[in-house]
Amino acid sequence: MDKIIFFHMNQLGDLLFSLPVLKATKQKFPNTKIYCVVRKNLAGLLQSTKLVDKIFLKGGNLSAEIDLIADIRKENIGTALMFSESPETLILAYLSKIKNRIGFKTASLRFLLTKTVEKIGVPSLNNNIVLAKAIGLDNVQKDYLNILKIDSEAEVKVSFWLEDNKMLNDDFIVVSMGASKRRQEKCLRNEVWIETLNKLTEMNKKIVVVCAKWEIDSVMKVLKYVSKEVKIFCPENGLVELAALISKAKLFVGIDSGTMHLAASLGIKCVALYGNTDPSQIGPRPLNNHIIIKKNSAKDIIATDILENIK
Repeated sequence: MDKIIFFHMNQLGDLLFSLPVLKATKQKFPNTKIYCVVRKNLAGLLQSTKLVDKIFLKGGNLSAEIDLIADIRKENIGTALMFSESPETLILAYLSKIKNRIGFKTASLRFLLTKTVEKIGVPSLNNNIVLAKAIGLDNVQKDYLNILKIDSEAEVKVSFWLEDNKMLNDDFIVVSMGASKRRQEKCLRNEVWIETLNKLTEMNKKIVVVCAKWEIDSVMKVLKYVSKEVKIFCPENGLVELAALISKAKLFVGIDSGTMHLAASLGIKCVALYGNTDPSQIGPRPLNNHIIIKKNSAKDIIATDILENIK
């Protein structure tokens, strides 16, 4: 196997679950050229791993997709590993004329695959480990630690931000309250965050709330009821800058999200808040390094649950 291409899913957590497979590939097949197909917002983090020889960006209009197929064909890649099960991704791999296309049996267009493996439940690192065995990888680590590298330029920007906010040499807690627009059921009630943040600031804990630009309005609805100042970090340069900030934190507190997995992958202890999703499948890895608060619904989690575990 001289060339292999990985087709990634679109979410941050799913990307992090795939990284141990890339690392195992590089370790077992050091002379194999590794390609990845990923969305633009995830490309910087993926590049930081130094595991990938070439990244193809997916997404965009029909013309861009046609160009992507042509670019992949030029590489004459023999094997594709499909983390993604989307019809669009399987069609893309098929039209790219990759001879061996390996993916999950649960894919709706599985007839476009040349080899399939079983998948249990939702996308997870455990499922990706099973997928990796189909190409002879039996050395995949069971967590995503020590794979991401912090971008040096992003680290400098974050250090300046911390200095400007008089936090450069201080311990601080990163809080992530928001979920993607399609995952709002994972969010806690605003009053829970208000009580939690007020109690933490009363204990003289320094707090940085991280969020995307589109989340600022909802974050401000919470922070206007917090009596002491809480900093907001909204990375200008995407996930590589977010990773640089989180890597300097003492603790991460947040809902089941890609941001939580990013913190865990950087070795930051998490207080991870779960509603109806299953942390045994998609909890921060390794699971026993972190504190899991699990209720039937995220709306059932109260401030006392969080505060007791932070103490």
